[in-house]
Amino acid sequence: MKALVVEKPGQLAVKDIKEPVMGEYDALCEQLYGTTCTGTDLHVIDGTFCEPVDYPSVIGHESIGRVIALGGKVRNYKIGDLITRVSTRASSEMKLSWGGMCQFGLALDHQAMKEDGYDPSIWSRYLVNKVIPEGIIDPIDAPMIITWRETLSYTQRIGIRKDDSVLLVGSGANGISIGAMAANVGAARVVMIGSASRKTRALAAGIHDYLDYRDAGQIAAFISKNKKSIKFIIDVTGKKGSLNPFLPCLAENGTVGVYGLDDFETYFLNPLLCGSFYFYNGGYDEPETHEQVIGMIRAGKLDANCWIDKEQVFNWDNAPEAYRFVREKKAIKAVIKLSI
Repeated sequence: MKALVVEKPGQLAVKDIKEPVMGEYDALCEQLYGTTCTGTDLHVIDGTFCEPVDYPSVIGHESIGRVIALGGKVRNYKIGDLITRVSTRASSEMKLSWGGMCQFGLALDHQAMKEDGYDPSIWSRYLVNKVIPEGIIDPIDAPMIITWRETLSYTQRIGIRKDDSVLLVGSGANGISIGAMAANVGAARVVMIGSASRKTRALAAGIHDYLDYRDAGQIAAFISKNKKSIKFIIDVTGKKGSLNPFLPCLAENGTVGVYGLDDFETYFLNPLLCGSFYFYNGGYDEPETHEQVIGMIRAGKLDANCWIDKEQVFNWDNAPEAYRFVREKKAIKAVIKLSI
């Protein structure tokens, strides 16, 4: 089968690899679509990820597959189900950086393994495999569920609630999604500092106010008018020092969070620029918000068109180009068609 493989840092290619071997608790899935992640994927490709990566490695953690065969002990999936975060399995020859960008993958029936008494260490990592109810979302849009689950979990765990104020520094896919989730949980004010080209999509996703990070006058005026007034300030780029100019806006005992990875080893912020604050470093737990995200989709509160570009859909003939496309900021997220 075909897979998108980082052979070594800086070298991404479509390769033919072995299909994964289906076990008793596995559902074999034909992969349908995957979307790019400009955080994790690009760092793996560049050799700058915050954790060690074994190469060659199949990338991709935002993929959707449809069940085409069932292992003998599978009882919570059926043929035709649409499943989130389907991936291939690692082998001695091929490692995984989540392993979702492939032609065929496996979804584990973790619920069946739990019911049958298996140790959670065997199945708990596959809690990300969840069924998407039929008909609620187009499969090409469905990979967005992964981003939405991650960011809703983060939004809730950092503590954003009804009537809160939130400032987001950075306008990538995750930043826009955190803003959308903050608005959906009832935040009274969600402001984003980002690229002018992303303003329209960010506002359509639910963000209330948007400032161009290149407009020094606009930024200075915002900081001057909003000193000690923002309860949550979140950096979704992870670039060192990027939060410092905005720390005077943080309310007393407010919360700072860093979601991005760009300068993981050298990140810094200056706590002397504001009063006492909380620093959230608890991450997120993607599977916990699956049903909430499904509910938001049903209610029409999430529109994948605010994030993904469906005019330029990549395939196995040009899949590596999807990452050049997002590097050049031609799309927030690019789509790769994984089926043939």
